[in-house]
Amino acid sequence: MTTSDLVHHLDPELLRQRAVDALQLIGTPAEERFDRITRIAQRVFGVPIATVTLVDHDRLWFKSCAGMDVPEAPRQASFCDRTVSLAETLVVPDTFEDPRFADTPAVTHAPHIRFYAGHPLLGPAGQVVGTFCLFDVRPRRLDTTQLALLEELGEWAQRELAHSAEMERAQQVQRGLLPSTTPDVPGWDVDGLCIPAQAIGGDLYDHELVPGGLALTVADVMGKGTGAAILMATVRAVLRGAARTAESRPGRGGEPPWAGVSLGRVFAATNRDLEPDLARSGSFVTAFHARLDPETGVLRYVDAGHGLSLVLRADGSTEHLSGGDLPLGLDRDATWTERQLVLLPGDTLAVFSDGLFDILGGTTDSLDDLAALVRRDPEPAAVVAAVRELTAVSAPLDDVTVLAVRRRPDA
Repeated sequence: MTTSDLVHHLDPELLRQRAVDALQLIGTPAEERFDRITRIAQRVFGVPIATVTLVDHDRLWFKSCAGMDVPEAPRQASFCDRTVSLAETLVVPDTFEDPRFADTPAVTHAPHIRFYAGHPLLGPAGQVVGTFCLFDVRPRRLDTTQLALLEELGEWAQRELAHSAEMERAQQVQRGLLPSTTPDVPGWDVDGLCIPAQAIGGDLYDHELVPGGLALTVADVMGKGTGAAILMATVRAVLRGAARTAESRPGRGGEPPWAGVSLGRVFAATNRDLEPDLARSGSFVTAFHARLDPETGVLRYVDAGHGLSLVLRADGSTEHLSGGDLPLGLDRDATWTERQLVLLPGDTLAVFSDGLFDILGGTTDSLDDLAALVRRDPEPAAVVAAVRELTAVSAPLDDVTVLAVRRRPDA
């Protein structure tokens, strides 16, 4: 099964609309960062109207509209709809002489458009979400220099759609909290990926070499955006701190300290520290946390309401791991059960967040789609590449995260 097979049933317009929805800008008030662009376009090109337009289900939403005081217009038979369909710059020198637009309401009635130039605006995942447009009430043409300027201003508007300067900095900070390299563990391959639905998000994956093995984490804060990102940074710090505190305690009977660490107790301590902050914010966190002994393949894990972890065995069979315990932040006195399994040569552990689950439909069948994705090529780098491809085809409405670990067949 190919990645294309997993998304063949998704309509291109649905994928495009998801990208528009993911921006969360439809219906929002005017912003100076967009108005500045349209004002400049008005002056430079000498046109009465310039817009930054988002193309919604059946309407055009003017995120910025210099020269025309209207928030929206019908999408059907519009210039912008045509630009979205072409996915390339469209210039109409004289609408009266173009049969595609001669009978368009905006031409035959106010504002009586005679000239149009539009540049498609792409969302972060590559779908066309809107247009940067020039309108005039008289025919005209654009030379090569003017066309280049139109595209430059359009790219400026496109960057502003994706994020502001503050979000760029937040992205840098959040990327710094994610692993920058894969761990070097003889006999094992590890890889991961986190793609926020917005500029920043509330998902986390982590892998860290610790005494006695490898610590693995995937966590998901309820919600997305800046608030979820702040909470996720806190979750990462508290969970790491609780684990290191437990590891520092003396072992029993000569055992090293890490040998007696109870992951259930680590989660209980993490929950006690996080619960006041999560309660005040009205949020909670689902999480999968594990410790892998590379020598034996023993994987000890706790699942706090996550439930999107699976093991693909070397023989092709699949095991979905239990996620019956509560998420963090719901009950200060909750407890978590440590479970255990053995990863044999050729086995792959894959842990996802629900953003990918939603892209595949969000039904029980989607669990089988996740298993098929891993089965197609169980190498962690290939699993990550497949997830990246899926998010490029279908813009996620929620953060998408994956962490994959495989014991090499010849280990």
